[in-house]
Amino acid sequence: MDVLSDILRVIRFSGVIDLRPEFSAPWIIETPSCSDFADTIQSETTHIVPFHIVAEGNCWVKAKPDIRQALSPGDIIIFPHGDAHILGDRLDQMPTPIADLLPAPPWKEPPIFTYGGGGTITRLVCGFLQCEQLLLHPFLKSLPRFMHIQVSSEPTAPLLKTGVQHIIQEANCIQPGSICLLTRLVELMFIEILRSYMQNSPDKQMGGVLALNDPIVGQVLNWMHADPAHPWTVSELAKQVNVSRSALATRFTELLGQPPMQYLTQWRLQLAAHHLRNTDESITKIASQVGYESEAAFNRAFKRYVGKPPGIWRHHRE
Repeated sequence: MDVLSDILRVIRFSGVIDLRPEFSAPWIIETPSCSDFADTIQSETTHIVPFHIVAEGNCWVKAKPDIRQALSPGDIIIFPHGDAHILGDRLDQMPTPIADLLPAPPWKEPPIFTYGGGGTITRLVCGFLQCEQLLLHPFLKSLPRFMHIQVSSEPTAPLLKTGVQHIIQEANCIQPGSICLLTRLVELMFIEILRSYMQNSPDKQMGGVLALNDPIVGQVLNWMHADPAHPWTVSELAKQVNVSRSALATRFTELLGQPPMQYLTQWRLQLAAHHLRNTDESITKIASQVGYESEAAFNRAFKRYVGKPPGIWRHHRE
């Protein structure tokens, strides 16, 4: 079972290129947290994952509590938890809020704007991934607060390097079809970055990503994702991987931040939301597909998790 593909199949991401800034030294700007910035750009959801690609020039990024990183052409930075951050050719001045520099939304295409003192040029391609809070998987919640990918200077997947080059080129020359193409390229970029982190990042930075390769938890995830409707118990899963129930629960919680049965319940309800949005199957059938013996039990669980019964939630998504 390819658990990562299963997760990304169900979790609905949408990639967006929202800004194409050109800065000239000296310059320094501040981007607020995702919830505040989502209001500024009129995003459909308050949970957005901002990223920046350095298309030309050099700059610095700073974020609390201890992030301070020099950036070069081709570098990508991502804030998986939407933290506020500062960008500039230097970090010793008072930053200008990014909202003060933007034209009023909505925008037909990502706006180009210039800012700075007229010196050395730095061009960025800025965007975000958006995802409904409901569908945030523990695997994604456990990503580090800051991700820095040096596409040009470190060995990376060819698809990632080529994809970033295409994003920069397409963002610099918007034409018919560009917005759709950029959306797909951003989504592919994020998937490639996740795969790269799984393979190359130090263990302490990987968080829940380690769970997929863990000899105990990885096997349990395979069983759950291969047959989510099965009436799994901790005892049965522990037996499958030849460990005690307490050892399984401890290891699972250590890597994913929640015990196995809580993870399974959340995954079943995420699957259910996926079916509710993308099919016209009855709620009774969906309940059975994700492991609930009755529609009433499914309704109660879904309402506890989402805040609305599945029928009402589906209606509001249409």
